[in-house]
Amino acid sequence: MRKLASLVVIGMLAATAAHAEIVNVEVTGQVVFNAIGDAPLSGVGSGEGVTVAFQVDSNDFEEALPGDVRGYVVDPASFSMSFSGGTVVGLGAGDAYFALVEGFPVADGFFLSSGPVSPGGVLLDVTDHNLNVDLGYVGETLTTLDILDAFGTYDFTGLTRFGFNIWRIVPDNVRMEIDFSQLTISGQPTPVETATWGEVKASFR
Repeated sequence: MRKLASLVVIGMLAATAAHAEIVNVEVTGQVVFNAIGDAPLSGVGSGEGVTVAFQVDSNDFEEALPGDVRGYVVDPASFSMSFSGGTVVGLGAGDAYFALVEGFPVADGFFLSSGPVSPGGVLLDVTDHNLNVDLGYVGETLTTLDILDAFGTYDFTGLTRFGFNIWRIVPDNVRMEIDFSQLTISGQPTPVETATWGEVKASFR
């Protein structure tokens, strides 16, 4: 009986971990060129490593195109764009979505945008500068629009296109070009708390 109860508890803990709601997203690359004159981005040099990191809640999303595109709301407090030389910038005002594309129309992908419907980029906390992340992959890269099913690392395997840059005022005015390296989507580790095990022990008394 005690062994069965232990197995049930372990199963419940595993299920909790598998259904974590806070999701980490990280995009990495390397600066190709930088023509930005505004601080602090003006100090970023070619060749520097770039990491864009943020979190989304798997339950907080908009069905932009049902069955094809789903945009997850980015937590602005979790967002950072950091460079290996030490420069770090955050999000500016306005909405930000991390969208999954599944079979639209025959290809999959991901993008970061101020709206959940289409790519375009998000405003950074540097005046008039927007970050664009737009990744296209072959069909069947994603099986659903549930971000919990998309955990993993996406690199050049199956990549059909990428846009990773910072533009100013209009998307064609690219001020910093970045070579894409990889995208990683992962869950939060689920700690085993003392209180939880205390409750388990109490159930055997």
